[in-house]
Amino acid sequence: MSFAQFQAHLRRGEFGTAYFIFGPDAYLRDAARKALMEALTKAWGGEPPSSSIDLDQTRLEQLLAAALTPSLFAPRQVMHIRGVMKLRDRQVRELADYLARPNPATVLVFLAGELSRDDRRKKVFKTLQAGSRVVDLAVLSEAQTRSWIAKALGKRGHGIQEEAVECLVELQGTDLGRLHLEVEKLALLAGEGKTVTLEMVQESAGYCRDHTVFDFLDAVLAQDRRKALRLCCELSAQPAGMLSMVTLLGRRLRSLLQIQEISPTMKLGDMARTVGANPYFLKRLLDPAKRFRRQALVTAIDRLASIDDGIKRSSPDSRLSLERLVADLSARPGHAR
Repeated sequence: MSFAQFQAHLRRGEFGTAYFIFGPDAYLRDAARKALMEALTKAWGGEPPSSSIDLDQTRLEQLLAAALTPSLFAPRQVMHIRGVMKLRDRQVRELADYLARPNPATVLVFLAGELSRDDRRKKVFKTLQAGSRVVDLAVLSEAQTRSWIAKALGKRGHGIQEEAVECLVELQGTDLGRLHLEVEKLALLAGEGKTVTLEMVQESAGYCRDHTVFDFLDAVLAQDRRKALRLCCELSAQPAGMLSMVTLLGRRLRSLLQIQEISPTMKLGDMARTVGANPYFLKRLLDPAKRFRRQALVTAIDRLASIDDGIKRSSPDSRLSLERLVADLSARPGHAR
């Protein structure tokens, strides 16, 4: 089940005795867990007692014994379980036996992070697939994330400009945990009932300096070499700031490549849908897309990938590599590279 399918399942009240909730976004996993608890509380006329168990610290036999034992405080109970993907084959057989004959008064909620292909080939995964309701929480697409931001601010009584949504997604990506914090900050910054603007998003972007990463991106795409290098030095003092610069610059360059591959006769709205960008931002990229050679963009994206890897490995050369790339990208035709 996707998150939307899971919500529909909860609305129908067709509860199971075991759920397996997994995915790379911790915020989304927690939202699914809370939604299940809220649905069970409503259906059962009161919040059931719940416990959290880590199988790194608790033996499976103890967990299953507790699941079979009626709660002393209520007729039903919920158990949140982590570490299930580390179970060995013998333990998996014990789990399969329980899932085949579960205690109807106990709901087991197995929680896991992102699962690799190898994880999905394990016996424990297949056992959970067969014996529980599987909730596979894929990362939201950028379009879904934009909708989530608008709804999250709407619940707090705020509207948000389209360009502000686009800016927020560019800066934070689709990680709902980080976006949740940004939404809370923006709601406070905007004031009661006010619309969140692009300027507010840039102001709360986490930079305490006079310039933001968006000033840096604009300087690179305008091929203002002196300004681009000055902002690169200013904003890359910390690894986190440098990583954000690399991520956002990579996105911009990929957008330029996409624009170059689109027919110039296509209308702006159609181009925006094809590229998956807001028309406000797309319009600003049309001129840069004409100035940069395709091969230069491809090479720059490859170099950014290497720089990104270097930052994550704490390579001391990463900052210098980024500055060289910025110098090359922002040099106008005819200037030395």
